Amino acid sequence: MIAGYVHQRTKLSDVTQDMAATAMGRQPADLIIKNARLVNVNVARIQDGVDIAVRHGLIALVGSVDHVPVGENTKVVDAAGRYLLPGFIDTHNHVESSMVDVRSFAAAVLPHGTTTIACDNHELANVLGVRAVELFHDAAEGLPLKVLVAMPVCVPSIPGFEDAGATITDEDVALAYDKGWAALQGEQMNFPGVIYGDPDVHAITRASLEADQVLTGHYASTALDEGLNAFLAAGITGDHEATTPLGALRRAERGCYVQMRYGSAYMDLPELARAITENPGIDTRFFTMVTDDLTPATLVNDGHLDRAARAAIRQGLSPVETVQMLTINGAQLLELSRRIGTISPGRAADMLIVSDLANMGIDQVYADGVLVAEHGKLVIDIAPYDYPSWAIKSVYLDPLTADDLVVRSGSDPVKVRVVRLIPGALQTEEVIAEMMPVDGMLQADTTRDLAKAAVVYRHAEATATDGSSAIGSKSIGFVTGLALGAGAAVASTVSHDSHNLLVLGTDDAAMAMAANTVIKMNGGMAVVVDNEVAAELPLPLGGLMALDSAAEVADQLGAIEAALRTAGCPHESAEMAISFLALIVVEELHPSNRGLVALKPGQPPTFVDLVVD
Repeated sequence: MIAGYVHQRTKLSDVTQDMAATAMGRQPADLIIKNARLVNVNVARIQDGVDIAVRHGLIALVGSVDHVPVGENTKVVDAAGRYLLPGFIDTHNHVESSMVDVRSFAAAVLPHGTTTIACDNHELANVLGVRAVELFHDAAEGLPLKVLVAMPVCVPSIPGFEDAGATITDEDVALAYDKGWAALQGEQMNFPGVIYGDPDVHAITRASLEADQVLTGHYASTALDEGLNAFLAAGITGDHEATTPLGALRRAERGCYVQMRYGSAYMDLPELARAITENPGIDTRFFTMVTDDLTPATLVNDGHLDRAARAAIRQGLSPVETVQMLTINGAQLLELSRRIGTISPGRAADMLIVSDLANMGIDQVYADGVLVAEHGKLVIDIAPYDYPSWAIKSVYLDPLTADDLVVRSGSDPVKVRVVRLIPGALQTEEVIAEMMPVDGMLQADTTRDLAKAAVVYRHAEATATDGSSAIGSKSIGFVTGLALGAGAAVASTVSHDSHNLLVLGTDDAAMAMAANTVIKMNGGMAVVVDNEVAAELPLPLGGLMALDSAAEVADQLGAIEAALRTAGCPHESAEMAISFLALIVVEELHPSNRGLVALKPGQPPTFVDLVVD
């Protein structure tokens, strides 16, 4: 283990003479890998008996190294017929969903073969604003993981329909590119704003285009004709919201990279793979794989992009085209294939030695020619980052009481809009339930799987775009699909995308208890079972991330999941499904701190009343 390791990278422009000299055999290599089975993603072939020479962290030669001198500092590795792959590239993920910071995240994913990520940190940006982008950029300095920060452009996700801790403008976007904090545009979640011509959304789009950035999107709609074309016509070149084979096929046909998602709760890849397996001979250059949102438990127990690769191969994709989707296709999406994504001269020496291609048995991971992981373990030490106080104190709420969570009504029965959570899907369904008030209040009903759901504004300053105050604003409604028992509640400040305080439960007092536990921790998750706190997970960095290792946080998250099962919830990764309850940029019905937001196919978002008239 190399203690206090700080990774260094060399610009190709500074060493072209040395690179050519090594390739010609005039100067020694820094690293030589011999006798490999190269998975050549340039031509979709596996080539036996290939050698690689590396100089200054860059690939100098692919072929035979018999003529390349071995100096006293040259490291020679015998691949012994094992496979040699480029490092994996995740073109869309949210580090925050792993509940650890970017440095602990790097330590978790490098052993699984991921050497580049394009991380959209709009979760933290919804809490801290453009400062979050600079913070992520600075915290990633010196990491062997290539971290391309994707500029968040939806803060809040749909202005006027929710309130976040900040507002990102086109000026903020331009500033982040100019300062070098951001390397591409993050997902444009406000697709209604794009296709229906919101001027603020298009001002942000213009800022990204004028900075010559790659634009990625979030087209969470099943309308694949006018709407999809309008979205792509505004400059979007990659999208991860396809959920059907037809949706994937249409995107690829229109020249949009399909970022097939394989996260913890949302695993679209197996279904989307049918777009390839059911169309033999289709060119797969516009297909990539992304993780989007992974819990620390998934990272620790199952892996990262190597997990997605195994799933793709199980669905019938060939190992070679799977590797292409994880490497060169992603590099081309990011317009960085001149630098990463292939084992080719002049590219970064991000390489994996793999003993079992079908199961992605990764033996060694090299980042810029440096061995950083071996047999699933880091061989370097990644030091923690010292975060400023404003980043680790972001929950500004007084304690709640049961009275704060009351839904008042008259004495007559009413019909109420209820959000139905669908395990394994971002989309929800709107259902109508008839409810009888009790003592002038609408209450949760465990016999009908009706729980309360409250979204409470928790940030420091009012950021309401209409000039009104967001301080203390909240909405309370009802949700079904969790099967929570009596006296149960869960509270969390991980609530996409504005990350206000989200509280669900079957008892007002239990909800207040869960909420106050989270407030006291300055962010995180808490579960109440039988009116007692059963599990808690502190997440002080923005109310979203811990400052511990992924393994430590995975253990704490396991306690949260166990408590949810004890509370009656039968679903795997239920806490992640809960975290998306307030995501108003996906169909069909979601709560925000301002009320219920309906987003129907082919229609702009609109507020709807809890009680149906």
